[in-house]
Amino acid sequence: MWCYCRLYLAFRLGWHLGRAIRRFLREARQSFRCSFRSSEGGVRHAGRALIALILVSMPILVAVVIGRVEWFLNCPSMFAAAFFLVILLRGPLSEIPWLLKKALRLEMSMCLLAGFVMLLDWKPLWSFLDPFGLTRNQTGFHLILATVCTWLAGVSWIIFSRPKRK
Repeated sequence: MWCYCRLYLAFRLGWHLGRAIRRFLREARQSFRCSFRSSEGGVRHAGRALIALILVSMPILVAVVIGRVEWFLNCPSMFAAAFFLVILLRGPLSEIPWLLKKALRLEMSMCLLAGFVMLLDWKPLWSFLDPFGLTRNQTGFHLILATVCTWLAGVSWIIFSRPKRK
């Protein structure tokens, strides 16, 4: 009885996983087909979006290449990078295939996670919260755990969401 129940659960899990993977691959193929067809007819629009992306990202890329690592590995720059990705997704990159949008949203969630973890690791924050009885060893662990759990829920939402129908 126990073996049959485990076998049934494994079968159901495999069936749902296979279905999800098959749907993901079918939608990826359809997304790339649609973007290829739209690029054939709308070369001007695709070219304008690419030029806008290059013009927006070039100063940032120059700053990344010239600058030091410490400039970019802090919580304000991580939040700024996530905000920049939101602006890109709503602006010049609004017509890219949904698979690339998912990749950018995953990058955005990684920037937000890194920013929150760096903020929670910041010593002046804990010296400010110390008079309220919030210590880094007790409260910090729970806040980081809540942040990571929220991030995992967001990542699963991003990965398993379906593209919007037009």
